[in-house]
Formats: sequence, C-alpha cells, structure tokens
Amino acid sequence: MNFKQFGVLLSISTIFGMNVIATKTLAQDLPSITFGAITTVGCSVTNTLPGSAPITLPIALDQISASEGQRQSCILRAQTFIPSGFFVKDIQILYQGSATVSSMSKGASLSRTYSFSGGALGQDISPIKTTNFTSNGSNGFAEQDGITVLSTSCGGQGLLGINIIAQSSLGSSIDISKIVISSGELSRC
Repeated sequence: MNFKQFGVLLSISTIFGMNVIATKTLAQDLPSITFGAITTVGCSVTNTLPGSAPITLPIALDQISASEGQRQSCILRAQTFIPSGFFVKDIQILYQGSATVSSMSKGASLSRTYSFSGGALGQDISPIKTTNFTSNGSNGFAEQDGITVLSTSCGGQGLLGINIIAQSSLGSSIDISKIVISSGELSRC
C-alpha cells in the first residue's frame, strides 16, 4: 500500500467514523419532562395518561362548569420530573371546552394562574390570565397559554400547580372538559 492509498483509506474511515458518531447522536432520544401523579381540589380528573407520553399530559376533567351566575374553581397539581442537567424553559397548557352566552348576558370567563415549585422548576407564580366569552350562542374554545419558567437549579422533581376559575353570569354557562400540558422546552444547565 503506497502513501496515496493510505491517505484515501484514512479519509474514508474518518468520514465513516464521523457519520456513525453523528447518526448515533441523532438517534438518541432528546430528554423531556415526564409527569407523575395528579391531585385535584374542587374538580375531578376522569382520565390521564401519565408516563405513557412524556412530552404531553392530556387530562380529561369532570365538574369544571358554571352556569347562571355560578363560579367553579379547580386546583390541579401535577408531579413533574426534569432530567438531570436540564431546566424547564417553557411549558404550554391548552384548555378545551365550550361557552354558551345568551343575548342579554354579560358572558362567561375562564381565569387561571400557575405556580411552580421544586427541582428545576424553581419557585414562581404567574399573573392571572383571563379569557372572556361574550359572543352570543354556543361556542367551543381552545385557549392556549405559554408559561416561561426561570429556574436556578438543574433537574429534579417538582410540582406544576394550576388554579382554574370558571365564572358565568346570568344567561351564560362555561364548561372546561380537557387540559393538555405540553412539557415545553428544556435547556442545559
């Protein structure tokens, strides 16, 4: 084998080696938040899939509805596990339901706040977010909140808290049937 053939062989093996390393790195699963136990006060969870889809946590709810001037509140806490070496940068929360408003009504509203505690979630409480429903008729809705979380620690276990208030006026009603929590973006510490 001469020097030129050796150089070609070395180049081919280097390219092949880099390709194998890149392919192996790309094939690894990206870390994500996983969810555990859920506790509630003022409402009940009828269906969850904790751990089976670590990127999202769909929660079917029961008893979050208000009509004819009523107010219904729900406190929901979801256990979270953040991989070591990462912290949470963003979480997305989607609410699905329906609101019915008669022509003489002031409407209905969905208010929510978020709290984060422990592990890579740090400790934070978000300001109140409110969506008002004033259009006449029966309307389905999908409201999505993006929550930015600042943290000083890496990895660990914590709690995501969601406080929900469904408020109606005379001649209106609101029903929240489903919440989907998406684990959002993780950043390296």
